Amino acid sequence: MYYIPPRKRGRYATAPALDIPLHWNKKIVEVAHPYLLQYFRAVASTALATFGHQPAELGSLLARIALSADPASTNTAVLHALLAFASLHLHDVNMQAVELKTSAIRALTIASRGPVGRTEAIQRIAAGMLLLSFEVHQASCTSGEWTWYLRGVKEVIRAAGLHEVRPDRELSCLLNWVYYHDVLARFSLQYWHSAPSDEVSDMCGGETRPLSFSSDSHCCRAEVSSAPITSMVAIELLSEVCDATSAEDDQDSKNFLQILDWKLRTIQPEPEANDDPDSALITELYQLATLVYLHRASQDLLHQAARAQQQIARAFSILAALRACDRQFPVFIFGCEAQSDGQRAVILDLISRTERRSSSRSFNYARRLLQAIWAQDDLADRPASYRDRLSGAFSRCKVLPTFV
Repeated sequence: MYYIPPRKRGRYATAPALDIPLHWNKKIVEVAHPYLLQYFRAVASTALATFGHQPAELGSLLARIALSADPASTNTAVLHALLAFASLHLHDVNMQAVELKTSAIRALTIASRGPVGRTEAIQRIAAGMLLLSFEVHQASCTSGEWTWYLRGVKEVIRAAGLHEVRPDRELSCLLNWVYYHDVLARFSLQYWHSAPSDEVSDMCGGETRPLSFSSDSHCCRAEVSSAPITSMVAIELLSEVCDATSAEDDQDSKNFLQILDWKLRTIQPEPEANDDPDSALITELYQLATLVYLHRASQDLLHQAARAQQQIARAFSILAALRACDRQFPVFIFGCEAQSDGQRAVILDLISRTERRSSSRSFNYARRLLQAIWAQDDLADRPASYRDRLSGAFSRCKVLPTFV
């Protein structure tokens, strides 16, 4: 059971105070790997998978939360999760990173037994998402644990009522981070079918549960975000497309898909302030990927095959021109459209260029899934349905793949 402090009545309560700049304990930094903390802020934080906010902004926020003084157990969880991610980014999988991760989990378990106020909830969200980031950065035998952390974070958000407050920029940064991962998780869940016995542990209570997510992912979305509107609109529409394409085919579904198609086509990609010069192209790529996914997943219910081919052609021209693309979803979607050796080379070359950057996460799952789909397509006697193509590949994965 959680103890939730009284909140103001009404649609929006007062946003939880992050108390930034937070009071911090200098001894923490002196004792616990000062170089890793510096490395996280300067380099490793650029590899955090978020949307609508700069990774560096998120990294600075996480560092401030990690260095806050109280409560001690939650503070330790955030700090050690942050240092574990930095160590993993710097040295790949190593004993130091594993020990720090284990320490963070232990501290988070202790913290979850006590009451949760809003500040404590924010710290638990930060710790849980850093542990999630640890798992998705490098595909490993434990990388399926990211689903455990995501569900635990969502439960904390709901328990603390953070989805009911009007957030400031810092809280928006955290909630949009969760929302982005949740949307991409629901995309993968449509095609990944685990064995009934597959279970993961609950972060808050320690009990085992079947792997599942609440369909009400919007509880993790900030109601009012200061993120650039075009960026978050693309993710919100992807969420709606995932819901719409999994619904029954009827006239209402077709009408809704037409609305989504129109909304997606009217997005005007714009460069974000202080961002990568390719940001407008990457936003456009996300827009095109969601449009093509809508077309494929709905089995051309809107009869727009010619338009989809134009969108695919435009996407491949962008993919060939980009210096890198840390966003794995559009790379995967257009990888599924790569039929010729030339198109497949464009995808693999882009992945190779991206993985050389410090901001990149492992493309291991995306690459292997694409290679499996390409082999499946080349050997098939007749074209398989889009759902069968993705389900056949995804279900070979022992853990749920993510394309953040």
